[in-house]
Formats: sequence, structure tokens, C-alpha cells
Amino acid sequence: MPAASTTILHKTSDSDRQSAADRWFTWALFGFVLVILFYRLGAPVLFEPDEGRNAEKAREILVLNDWITPHENFHAVLDKPIFFYWLIALSYRLFGVSEWAARLPSVLAAFGCIVMVYFFVRRWWGEWEGRWSGLVLVSSAGFFVFSRLVIFDMTLTAFIMLALCAFYHAARESESPASWATCAIFYGALGAATLTKGLVGLIVPGMIIVFYVLLTNGWRILGKMRLLSGVVLFLLIVTPWYILAETQNPGYLRYYFWNEHFGRFATKKFDRFSPWYFYFYIAPLGLLPWTFLLPATVRFHWRRRLDDRTLWLMLWALLPILFFSMSKSKLAHYILPSFPPMAILLGVAMSRILDDSPNRLRYGFGASWMVLSLVFIYLAAGVIAPEIFPKIIRGRYDSIAILFWSSAFISLALGYLACKRNLWTAVSLRYIYFSQGFGLLIFMVTLSEMMVSIAPVRSSQEIAVKALPYITPTTQLVLYDTYAEALPFYLKTDKPLWVVTHSNKKRTFLGNFYELTDQPDPITRWGKSLLTFEEFAEHWNRSDTPFVILVKEKNLRRLERLIGVVAKRLAVDDEYLLVARP
Repeated sequence: MPAASTTILHKTSDSDRQSAADRWFTWALFGFVLVILFYRLGAPVLFEPDEGRNAEKAREILVLNDWITPHENFHAVLDKPIFFYWLIALSYRLFGVSEWAARLPSVLAAFGCIVMVYFFVRRWWGEWEGRWSGLVLVSSAGFFVFSRLVIFDMTLTAFIMLALCAFYHAARESESPASWATCAIFYGALGAATLTKGLVGLIVPGMIIVFYVLLTNGWRILGKMRLLSGVVLFLLIVTPWYILAETQNPGYLRYYFWNEHFGRFATKKFDRFSPWYFYFYIAPLGLLPWTFLLPATVRFHWRRRLDDRTLWLMLWALLPILFFSMSKSKLAHYILPSFPPMAILLGVAMSRILDDSPNRLRYGFGASWMVLSLVFIYLAAGVIAPEIFPKIIRGRYDSIAILFWSSAFISLALGYLACKRNLWTAVSLRYIYFSQGFGLLIFMVTLSEMMVSIAPVRSSQEIAVKALPYITPTTQLVLYDTYAEALPFYLKTDKPLWVVTHSNKKRTFLGNFYELTDQPDPITRWGKSLLTFEEFAEHWNRSDTPFVILVKEKNLRRLERLIGVVAKRLAVDDEYLLVARP
């Protein structure tokens, strides 16, 4: 065989082996992500208030068979669109009502984000850049924790990311107009995002696109996006539910688009106020343990010409943070849409720097692991000396002390490897990736176990278990001047719990729709479920209904003065008591 033919065969063989290795690596990465995202997903009980509220609203869709109006404690609560609750309700239909099923939409959305990050980066930067970006995203503490919670924002983030990736692909396509499929994905994702959490699903990607077009003078891009047919598709997705919700709940649209959006953004009346700089320390905390690689990432991108791709990522990362920083209402998970582009900026920088000069990153990796080791040592020490812990978590982590020590040891070992120049530069880039992945696996397992251990502190599951033996079909459970969002979920109740409180605390238990629009108190099909103290006293005195009352211990005397007897204590859980007629 001629030498030239032999050379060609060798090259082809090497290319095939490389291609097979790349495919294997990709599937291994996705498998790793799935395993860690699903690890102990259903083990933590539902956190109050958000997880309990969202999981119960989805359960009541099935109980009431009402797929238009969200209900909590069997009265309409109209603060969010219904699409996210649909996803959870469908999960319940497939897998049964459980914490695992309630969290499934969030974890699948997180997995979708990581898959999109990998393929988007591989398409526009390269294979290893995609691998690093995916690893950064799944292991960032904020992204990982919120991927395991029953909240809207991970699903919203997935749809926003799908829309922005589709737009960028359409902008870079040579075709004019862009392909129908790409445009359909773009407008469909915008519609799904808007149906998940309202106008923010349109405003956040919209402002990124507008600034990108302005800064690149890319007005011709808009001509490629099939605007007319796209707007029609968007409206077909979004408007049917909003129209039906307004039909069933007159006044809803005005409240939702005015109060829930502009009121929440511009006023403090929604009780979520934080200073303007809130997200400028939340974002670095959420990026842990990658935070210490931010200086090298900023330096890498600063020293290079600002190209189209990097500008797109910077706008995508910064504009949501700036937008929500201007809002009067702030919560940590509002900036989740910024995490994928931040992970890409980190992943691209790390891949390129490691390929060029691994020595330049070793101090960043070393600092990350050393800080994590100190955190784990503190947690392990807190098990031995609980007084160094905040009171609320003392004794909660005793069962996972060995995991803290193991994590501290592994973090120290990886920090030592990074700080030893001869060791760090002697190994291949593949081994650096695998070693970081192994350490991050331990980190995420530890985070998961911490969530399992701490969840009962922020849940009503334990008091629900203690209440169940006293609940019969004729029993009326009463919450005296308190409310636990997950209690109906764990009691699996098919009728509303009575809530007894001051008349001026209506918004606390009914939601902003009734308070801000002066709606009359809702009447469920079982009658009134929100009672004043006087109304409950009247029921107590004239009714033979067996009442089981959940009351905080500090409020017991006040309850007994109201009903005129010393209540019989049935059970106790931390600050809560279950009481009944003597």
C-alpha cells in the first residue's frame, strides 16, 4: 500500500477515535449532570413558604379539576400565571403527589439549561469550552440549590435561555429571513416564559436583544426574525389562558399587569425590599466555588477585542442583574437568568487559559478549594461545638459530620494540587477537568445532604404528621393567627383549612389580588374559610364540629381567652401546638 494511503488511513482512524471519545465524553458529562441533579431530589421536605405554596397550588388543580385559576387552600390566588403549576400537576399525574414530583419540572429545566449551554458553546467557541461551561453551571451553588426547589425561576431561566440561543443563531445565520424552525423556537420560548412568570419573561430577553441590536447596529437582524408571524405565534400561546383567567376572575388582568408588575417593581408594598447593591454580592455568592476565578475571567476577556459573541454574553449576564437591582422587590433567585452566560464566560476563559498556560489559573483554583475546605471545617466543628452555629441549625447536621470532614479533606487535597506548580503543570488538561469534577461532585452531594438536614426547620411536614391521627372526615383543622403553606399538601386535605386572624391581615393569607383590588373575601364551595377572631368564637360556641387548632405557643393564652376554656393539648412541634376542646 502506498505511503500516502497509509497516512490517510491513520489520520482517518485517529479522527474516528477522537470523534468516538468526544461522543463518549459528552454522554458521560450529561450522565454526571443527571445523577447529581436527581440525587436525593425528593428527600428534603418542602421548604416554607415558596415550595409549600407552589406544590399545593398544583395539587389543588387535580383536586378541584380547575386548570384555569390557581388555588391555595381552595380559594383563588392570582399572583402568578398557571403554566408552572400545570407542569407540576402533570408530574403528579405521572408519578403521584410527592416532593420529588413537585421538584421535577425545576430539575428538568436546570438540565435543559446545561444541555443548551454545552451545545451553544460548542457551536460558537469549541468542545472544551462547552465542557467547562456546563461544569461551571451545574456546580455553581446558587444554580444547583435553586434547581432543586419548587420555584418558577428555573423554568423561566430555561425558556429565556432557549429564546436567546435561538435568536443568536438566527442573527448569525446567512439565510434571510431566518429559518422557520429557529424563529418558531424563539417566539415559542418567549411565549412559554411569559406564561410561566408574566411580562418578565418578555422584558428580560427583550432588553438584551434591544441593547445587542443597538450596540452592533444590527437592525437588519430584526428583518430576519419573521416578526408578524412570530407575534401571532406568541399571542396564540399566551393570550388564551389570560383571557380565560379574566373571564373567571374579573379584574385580574388589570391587577396582574399593573400591580403585580409595575407595583412590584416600583414600590415597597410587596415586602421584598433590599438595597440596590443586593445582587452585587448575591451573584458572587451564587457562583461559589467559581467566584475566585472571576478575576482571571475578567482579565482574559478585558485583554481581548470585544467580539460579537462576548458582547452578547456580557449583555445577557449584566442586564438582568442591573434590571432587578432597580426593582424595589428583590429575591436571590430573580437573577437566575444571568447564571448561564456567567458560566459560559467563565468556561470559555478557563478553557483558553488552561490550554495556553495552566499555571495562570492554579491560584484561582487553589483559593476556591481552600475557602471551601475552611467552610467544611467550620461545619464539622459546629457538630462538635454546636454553640458556634446559629441556634436554628444546632444539632441538624450531626448525621453528616463525616461528609463534612471528607469534603474538607478532598478540598484541601485539590487546593494543595493547585498550589504545587510541578504537580499542577505535570498533569494533562483532561485530568484537571476530571479532578475538579470529582471535587465538585462531593461539594454538590454535601449541599444536597445539608438541604435534607435543614429542611425540617423550614417545613410544616412534622406538625402535619402529628396532626394526622386526630383528623377525621368531620374534623375542621383551624390555623389560629398563623399559616403554613405546605400543611394542606402533607395533610392531603380535600377541603380548606380555616384561617383565623385579624381582618387587617387579609393579604397575608389571601394574596395581593384581594388586598390591592378591594375584592370581597372569596367564598369557597365549602363556605368561608378566612375568619376573624369573633367569627371563630361564634363557631366554637354554637357548633358541635370537632376542631383541631394549630397555634403558636406564644398565642395560646390569647386563644383560650377567646374560646373561654383551657384547650386540651394534643401534640407539640417546636413553637407550634395542636389543641382541641377539653
